[in-house]
Amino acid sequence: MSTNPEPLRRPDGGLWRDLEGAVLLGGDARNIPEMRRIAAALSPAAHVTVVVEVCGSEQVGLIDAGEGRVSWLDRSLEGELRPRGERLAQAIHAWCAEWACGDDAVCTVWLGARTPARIVRMTQALLPEPRVS
Repeated sequence: MSTNPEPLRRPDGGLWRDLEGAVLLGGDARNIPEMRRIAAALSPAAHVTVVVEVCGSEQVGLIDAGEGRVSWLDRSLEGELRPRGERLAQAIHAWCAEWACGDDAVCTVWLGARTPARIVRMTQALLPEPRVS
């Protein structure tokens, strides 16, 4: 029996470890376990950014993104609860504006399963090719 786990696969069947270029993992606190697994599986050649929308500091955890960046987007800033997905959408839009411009941009975006449909559509419209999963 092998002790090596099966390599983690993307929704398109490819391996996460084979990705190069810019990779964005976006979601909310419910997606943290999956984002941890994906970030751990990525190649060092991938430039990973993880953005997680949370409702308060108690939802902030640890995600090892290697040389990459992890941002915690708190919906409950300044005593008000901002609409679900608002801060996530702003962060994804900014990331796409930075990384997905140009004809030869190589980027991949993974969004959590409960990401609002409007954010998925926005992300698809901002990317140079269909690389949203």
